[in-house]
Amino acid sequence: MGQARQRGSLAQRQQAAIDQKLALRPKFITCNHCQATLTAMDAVDVSALPGITAAFEAHCPHCEHDTYAIKGEPEAVARLHAAIEQAAGGSSGAGTVPAANKG
Repeated sequence: MGQARQRGSLAQRQQAAIDQKLALRPKFITCNHCQATLTAMDAVDVSALPGITAAFEAHCPHCEHDTYAIKGEPEAVARLHAAIEQAAGGSSGAGTVPAANKG
């Protein structure tokens, strides 16, 4: 039997991958612009970004700025941060988030 089948059905493997990513989701992101606590966030597809484990984006309804939470290897995180700055046309500050949800 192949290794994939030993790990479960396709649906089970897909759900396990989703659960693994959601386990990395922070409880909130602090807006880098106005310091508001943002709990609504979207997962960013990082499947094509080597060294990035997970990334989440939150849009602040108070000041209309986007803030990102990125987890991964330091060099990869720095590259993604630079790409976000370039795409946004300005500098963005590095922030911190609390530990990911654990249940």
